[in-house]
Amino acid sequence: MYPWLQQMTEQFNQLIATDKMAHAILISGVSGLGKAELANQLAATLLCSGAQKPCGSCKSCYLRLANNHPDLLIIDSSATTVGVDAIRVLSSFLHGSAQQQRNKVVVLTDAEKLTEAAANALLKTLEEPPAHSYILLTSAAAPLLPATVLSRCQQWAVAAQFSGVAQSWLEQQATVPVPDYLLSYCGGAPLKALAMLENGAAENLNTALNCLNGYMRDEVSLTDCVKSVGTIADLTPLLGWYLQQQLLPSLTEKAAAKQLALHQLFSRWCRDEKQILGQNKPLALTALLSSLKRLSR
Repeated sequence: MYPWLQQMTEQFNQLIATDKMAHAILISGVSGLGKAELANQLAATLLCSGAQKPCGSCKSCYLRLANNHPDLLIIDSSATTVGVDAIRVLSSFLHGSAQQQRNKVVVLTDAEKLTEAAANALLKTLEEPPAHSYILLTSAAAPLLPATVLSRCQQWAVAAQFSGVAQSWLEQQATVPVPDYLLSYCGGAPLKALAMLENGAAENLNTALNCLNGYMRDEVSLTDCVKSVGTIADLTPLLGWYLQQQLLPSLTEKAAAKQLALHQLFSRWCRDEKQILGQNKPLALTALLSSLKRLSR
């Protein structure tokens, strides 16, 4: 288990050992923290028949590792939404008898994808859960879930990770140097940061940020900066982070008008990106960077 989840894992283990585990658990936090892995670990512990849970060597563990455990249901949440049919399957599954031990477990990741009808159907099961049944939900946007569903789940929030523990783990896992700012840029999500390092996105990001800094110091031309920054697939998070972390802190307290103008400029960029179909991105980026440079001085 990831080091930043170790304490929470131990707390769950204690609840299971003392038979105080809630029937419905909601694990929330930003994407890239390992919530799904934690839910799967929790399911493994609930289903294991060994003394040290999960033992990985009992029949129940073998069945689970082979994706063939009759008392474990993993809801497919890969589509845009999770519909009511999936929740009907969930309800029918939990009301059946356990075939291995006494527990039956459902894992549903990305619970915010539940449709209104699906959430209402889930609520019925949450209100009257069968004995020894456990529903493990994860969500990166828990506030989107209906209040009625939230109120019937025991909520466990995984905090964003900016600590030295997460940074050390990232450096141990990575095969390339880890920029000091990467965890911050990823919102404290180590798994997201690692993915960026592995697929080359972090290197592209570093190049773009260096170009932005160079442009602001008159070391890189506007044309070259636009060309480099424009290679980033999702520009808005990059520009928002750069504005918040680099430009705004450099302004003095007396530059309140400039700070407001920078915020308005970025808000306009976000609005136009969503509303203008077929937007000329290089042209829009050129205008934005020119204005950012002017206002930051």
